[in-house]
Amino acid sequence: MQSIPSNQAQVAQRNLLTNLISRTQSFVPQLIARMRADIPNYARLDVALLLPDATLTLDRLLQVVAEGREFTQTELAVLTAHGEARGRQDVPVTDMFSAWRIAIRTIADELISSGRERNVPDHVLLDTITELLQTSDAAIHAIASGHHQVEVERARHAQEHRADLVRAILLGTLGPAEIRFRADHYGLDTGREYRAIRARPTAAAPADRLIRLFEGAHSSDRPRSLIALVDGDVAGIMDDPPTGTIDAAIGIGPSARLDQMERSFRHATRAMATAEAFGLTGIHDLADLGLLPAVLADAEIGDELVRRYVTPLGDGAAAAVVLDTVHHYFINNRRVDHTAEAMHVHTNTIRYRIHRFEELLGVDLDNADTALETWWALQRIRLSKPVAPFPIT
Repeated sequence: MQSIPSNQAQVAQRNLLTNLISRTQSFVPQLIARMRADIPNYARLDVALLLPDATLTLDRLLQVVAEGREFTQTELAVLTAHGEARGRQDVPVTDMFSAWRIAIRTIADELISSGRERNVPDHVLLDTITELLQTSDAAIHAIASGHHQVEVERARHAQEHRADLVRAILLGTLGPAEIRFRADHYGLDTGREYRAIRARPTAAAPADRLIRLFEGAHSSDRPRSLIALVDGDVAGIMDDPPTGTIDAAIGIGPSARLDQMERSFRHATRAMATAEAFGLTGIHDLADLGLLPAVLADAEIGDELVRRYVTPLGDGAAAAVVLDTVHHYFINNRRVDHTAEAMHVHTNTIRYRIHRFEELLGVDLDNADTALETWWALQRIRLSKPVAPFPIT
């Protein structure tokens, strides 16, 4: 293959591209016709909307190749705006890429055809096509970035809209008619009852994983949950909680209609706050937490009982052993043999420590009131600091 000097090759390449730039307005309509014929999502768009964007975009592309430089920030902004426009017209990014491939293929065909007519050497044509493809990569990156910005913006608006509805249902700020109208948009059966749920995300169970777990808990084709991230917590409604191990504190309330979820949400919030405060994971309702919600909520009583049943023992190692034994004693339903087995010590050791506790404090753990107050004090000291329920406002 015969070559020509590099300066002549550059001139030939520039002339070839300049000629094509002068003809963009003639071949771009044909290009758009191909796009509309091959891609249904382009067929539904008005040609008058596509033509100016396509002409401007291809002019910029060819000009950059002709001048052998990179895109300026202004030119990149034009390309980004092109991607944004397709995104706002609901053209999927995959279709946009397909349209771009059609455009580049058409330009390459035009360059080859024009080059043949002008007797441009093959190596010049090859170099020109190579530079076109390289510049095209930078262009489509900017276009895709614009499309992505629209997708992110729409996703954010959808999340905000969803969170607003979840908040309104849980706080009872919408009437029945408005709830039905807005819930129908998400496919919810507004005639059934749901349970409020609230979870505090953790490193082991981040918010996105909790949302997927709660939304995928049902087997029906119709959505039976509405979950969103609200004030840092995963909150919403569902008909049945998921099963299995979940490494997060989760509270769930009783069943209620969508326009009567306030009480259910209060219960879910209190259950979550209690579970988190006591280091419990998984799904809990107020019933299975027993008196722990009261221990958390009534700090004054808890502190008074700590002064009565814990403080007199001191804070030494011996006191810690006695308190730990009493704690296990309650866990094992005040069965000495079960407590000894759980703590891997002799039953006589357990009896001695229980007796020592009773002796030092002048109490009898066989007394129901004393046992309850002691248990309450032990639960209170499990809390490193007072923790209040976390209201969504």
